[in-house]
Amino acid sequence: MLAKKGRMDLRRLMRAFASFWEGLVWGGTIREEVLIWLLRHHYQSLFRRLWQLGTKKPHFTYHRLTWFLFGFGKGRIHPYQLARAFYAAEVLRSDDTVLDIGCGDGFLTNHFLSTQCAEVDAIDIDPGAIHLAKRTNTRSNITYYLRNAVTEPFPRDKYDVIVWNGAIGHFAPAETALVLKKIATALHPAGIFAGSESLGHEGHDHLQFFRTTRDLEDLFQSHFAHVWTKALRYPINDATFIRDEAYWWCSNSPSRLTESTWRHVNRPS
Repeated sequence: MLAKKGRMDLRRLMRAFASFWEGLVWGGTIREEVLIWLLRHHYQSLFRRLWQLGTKKPHFTYHRLTWFLFGFGKGRIHPYQLARAFYAAEVLRSDDTVLDIGCGDGFLTNHFLSTQCAEVDAIDIDPGAIHLAKRTNTRSNITYYLRNAVTEPFPRDKYDVIVWNGAIGHFAPAETALVLKKIATALHPAGIFAGSESLGHEGHDHLQFFRTTRDLEDLFQSHFAHVWTKALRYPINDATFIRDEAYWWCSNSPSRLTESTWRHVNRPS
């Protein structure tokens, strides 16, 4: 009994020492605030260099910046700005093969898509985006490709889910028609095409704009028998602009679409 008590006392002593050592080496609240302050100014500087001081604005989002501002930016990033990633991940199965068109820096590919499926092929036309994705968002089940979604073939013939998030506006209408035809052909019979796009006149580098979800529905219905859409409204840029963003799930079979809806149960009367 005394030996057991001695072991317990020793473990408590070791935990107390470990806690003291952690605080000594890694610091407490003050050191945390200093590190956050430094990182905040680093990302604010990065934003200025990318979007205000550079001669050419980037065509993709630097998501490390976005997520840091969401967590520590004092309300600068609205939670709905991240909704597109959650909606795309929601339809995935663990054995799915996924294509991510316009993957950008690969942050959403890595943290939302690859964690929910078997394999992801991620493509983007921007060499800088693919370079950054390979440097900062690698995972064993992701393969990044520098590829033109309009003129070059997809990496595989068939996919279970194809994601096109926040990028359709960067394509001209004729190019969009070509890509949508390729997507419909590349999907398995019950596969899902998921994506998002801002509504209204937004985007310095957009080649087309959509006023309402109905515009997108009309576009998709020529390729898919089942088109589900929704829209969210939220402030961005320190509430100086109100964004309307549309989201969609499209398929030629309703089976997988209904998997991701909320279950409705009525209480017996």
